[in-house]
Amino acid sequence: MLELLSTHTYEQVRELTGWSRGRIHGLALKCGARKTEERIRRRASERAALQREAFEEMLGSTVTADVLDFMGSLPDRSISLFVTSVPYNLGKKYGGAAGADAMRHVYYHGWLMQIVSEMARTLKDGGTVVAQLGTTRDDDGAIVPLDVMLFEDFKRAGLTFQNRIIWPTHSGLTPKGRLAERCETALVFSRGTTPTFNRNACRIPQLNPGKRAFKGPNIGRLSGHPLGASLTDLWNDAALRHLGHNDPEKTSHCCQWPVAFAKRSTLLFTNPDDIVCDPFCGSGSSHVAAIEAGRRFIGCDLFYAEIREPRIAAAKPDTFTPFTGVTEKSFAIWEAEARRVEATPASPMSARADARLLLDFLAPALFQETD
Repeated sequence: MLELLSTHTYEQVRELTGWSRGRIHGLALKCGARKTEERIRRRASERAALQREAFEEMLGSTVTADVLDFMGSLPDRSISLFVTSVPYNLGKKYGGAAGADAMRHVYYHGWLMQIVSEMARTLKDGGTVVAQLGTTRDDDGAIVPLDVMLFEDFKRAGLTFQNRIIWPTHSGLTPKGRLAERCETALVFSRGTTPTFNRNACRIPQLNPGKRAFKGPNIGRLSGHPLGASLTDLWNDAALRHLGHNDPEKTSHCCQWPVAFAKRSTLLFTNPDDIVCDPFCGSGSSHVAAIEAGRRFIGCDLFYAEIREPRIAAAKPDTFTPFTGVTEKSFAIWEAEARRVEATPASPMSARADARLLLDFLAPALFQETD
C-alpha cells in the first residue's frame, strides 16, 4: 500500500485496492506518507536553495526591491547585524513617491511587524539588530514613539533586549505646548543572551584618566582602562552628530544618517568579514561603514541608487584602527606608569618540535571530513 502511495494519487490507490479514501488517508497520516507533506517539504527545500543562491548573488550590493520581497529572499540565520533606520511614516516623499511614507497607522505598524519578524528569522545566533527610531503619528495625529511601539514586537519575535541608545540632536522644531524633541533612540536586540560585543573597538575618552584606586589590592594604581572608558547608551559625542544641510557628508537624501553611527554599531556588534544588512539603505551610509570596517554588506531600497552607488564605489577599507578612547593626556599618564619587565629568553626549539607544532595546528584543517 505504501509503495502504491509513493507513485499513485489517492484516487488511483482507491480504484486499485477498493479502500476508501478516508482509510487510505489514515494510513498515510499514520506512516508520515501524506502527499501534501512531501510537497511542502520539497517546496521548503527548493525555497531554501533559491534563497541561498540569491543571497550569494546579492552580497556586496544593494537591491532595488520592496523591503518585504527582499527580506523574504534571505536565508534563515544568515545576517550578523541589522543596522537601519526605518521610515517614520510622516509623509516624506522618498524618491518623489508621495505615498511611500504615508500609510494608515495600523497598516504601518503591521508592515513594521512583518519586517521585525523577518529580521528575527534571518539573524544569526549571537547576531544583533540596531534599529534607529524616532516618533510617528497615528491617524488622529497623536505622537507615537516608535521604540515604545515596536519594543514588544521585537520580544515576541524571539529576540533579547540589550540596550536603548539615546542619540541627541541639537536642532529641530520647537512646539508651543510641549518640550522640544532633541533626541532619537535606537533599540538593540540580539538573538540569544550573549551577542558579539567588541567593547574595546569603541571606547571613549575618560573624564579623569589619572584617577587612582583608593582602597583594595590595587590602591594607588590607575583605576581606569588604558584604552579609555566603556561606551554607554548615551551617544552624544561630536563624531555622531546629526547631519545638517551644510555638512560635508550630506547628500540630497532627505533623512540621511551619518556613517559614524552605522560604523560604531558595526564595530561593536560584528567581527571582520561578518555580514551587515540594511533593508532601508537609502543613501548607503551603513554600507560605506561596513566597507570601511572590513565587513560584507547587503541591503535594499526602492530609491536613491544614483546617490548610493557612487558613495559605495568610493568607499575603501580602513588601513588602521584608531583608539578612540585614547587622548594625549591619557597616553601620557599611562606612559608614565610603564615599567620595564625582564622576560626569560625563549628556549630554542628543535626542527622536529617545530614540525610537530605546525602539524598540530594544521591537522584540523587537513583531516576534516568533507561532504
